[in-house]
Amino acid sequence: MSEDFSRLRLKYHGNAEKLHSILQMECRYKCAKKLARTLTCDSFEFPSPALAEMSTSDDVADIHAEMVDGCERVLDMTAGLGIDAFRFAMKGCSVTAIELSPDAVKALRHNAVSLGLDNKARIIEGDSVRWLAENEDERFDVIFIDPARRDNTGRHFALSQCAPDVTAILPLLLSRCRRLIIKASPMVDIATAKRELGIESCKVSVIGTNRECKEVVLEISATQNDDSVSCITVGHGTYSAVKSDVMSYAVPAPGCYLLQPYPAIMKGTGGAVAGYDKLHASTHLYVSKTVRPEFPGLHFRIIEVMPFNKAAVKNVREKYPKINVITRNFPLSAPELVKKLKVQEGGDNMLFGATLKDGSKVLIITESAYTLG
Repeated sequence: MSEDFSRLRLKYHGNAEKLHSILQMECRYKCAKKLARTLTCDSFEFPSPALAEMSTSDDVADIHAEMVDGCERVLDMTAGLGIDAFRFAMKGCSVTAIELSPDAVKALRHNAVSLGLDNKARIIEGDSVRWLAENEDERFDVIFIDPARRDNTGRHFALSQCAPDVTAILPLLLSRCRRLIIKASPMVDIATAKRELGIESCKVSVIGTNRECKEVVLEISATQNDDSVSCITVGHGTYSAVKSDVMSYAVPAPGCYLLQPYPAIMKGTGGAVAGYDKLHASTHLYVSKTVRPEFPGLHFRIIEVMPFNKAAVKNVREKYPKINVITRNFPLSAPELVKKLKVQEGGDNMLFGATLKDGSKVLIITESAYTLG
């Protein structure tokens, strides 16, 4: 399909009206799932493929909107495509959205009208840091900022490497709001981010799907000392991290269930889920004899468990020539294990290379995964 759009652009090169229509078709095609509800508005427009790709999904924007619920004035300093800003406005907030790109600003103003939100969303073109510094009387309940993590040198994960650098402007931001919400990369190290900001505590929300961690959100308030970690998986609720020194273990066996925490929980807690039997202190996989609908993760039914040796490698190759491979606390990475097993990745089965409590290495063969709860 991307080749079709490329051919169309080549065919209508120089025809601004046609190229604009092709851009809209391409962005709608690529964002059909991510922005399904937003795109029920037929006149919603995209300024560029890049902003379409980087935009917040409808589902994640809903989570952001819950964070500002009950707030009167919200400033979005990095509006982009405006999905977050428009969700804030739909919550009843009075939103000021600032964007540097003239094309993006034009689309934002058009879309605010198309969505019926032009009376709730004030769109400003310019540098948001400069605007905030120059407009000293502006005060907000919440400032929301999603610093750009890509530039011509590549992708960045540290807050100080993103633009704007929130670590350098933190005093300004906190002087103009009751609560600051920073959207950061899913790769950011939470402890390092706190050190960069010079804070000891803040509320952390790790947001993801059942397949990947999408982002880490830091909420800073001058009036609260909240150091909680919430792990939010779209469609599967919130898991609040619980610190516990009590750990129990179990050995995987055919007929039992192997439980794998959702990616947001792996990121937010290091894979620690209290109240379940682990394979090993550093192997963030759990075992249950029955289905555990309340477990915040994927369930896999165990078919067989093999000790990791030459005989098992040959057995897997013969019985499961096509199988998905994951490793947890294992001497080989997943690609290395695939190469050693000489299997093709794919199919309905999943193989876990893992370490048990006694230090032994095993290959756990499971049936196709499914989500519960």
